[in-house]
Amino acid sequence: MPTREIPREEWVKFFDMFSKEHEGRVAIVELVGRKLGDQPESTRLPLVGMSADVKGPEKRIEVTVGGRPDAHLTHIINAPRRVWFRPAIGTADEAIEIESEDEATTLVHFPYVPPEQGERQLPGR
Repeated sequence: MPTREIPREEWVKFFDMFSKEHEGRVAIVELVGRKLGDQPESTRLPLVGMSADVKGPEKRIEVTVGGRPDAHLTHIINAPRRVWFRPAIGTADEAIEIESEDEATTLVHFPYVPPEQGERQLPGR
């Protein structure tokens, strides 16, 4: 399945389902933009969850990883404009791209884990 755009009216349901299916999976969060370049926000922390708030006056998407006092990050994307999902194909990473109104893109990707290492390979295990 190729990369597909998630329609805005499906964001809440998509992120709820995706979070349930991927909770605990190792995630990497990066910011990409013309002004920023490529900026890592977090590397190899377990996904706690992703959510979309599209009903309030200030639309936003939150990505939370870590979930421990010594390793926790909640990355907020204000004024999200578009969301794409790229499924894992073969050994390619699964990824979500979130573009905001300021043209910055947040990339959340889930590194390929060989089947012998298990579905929920966490850092340090």
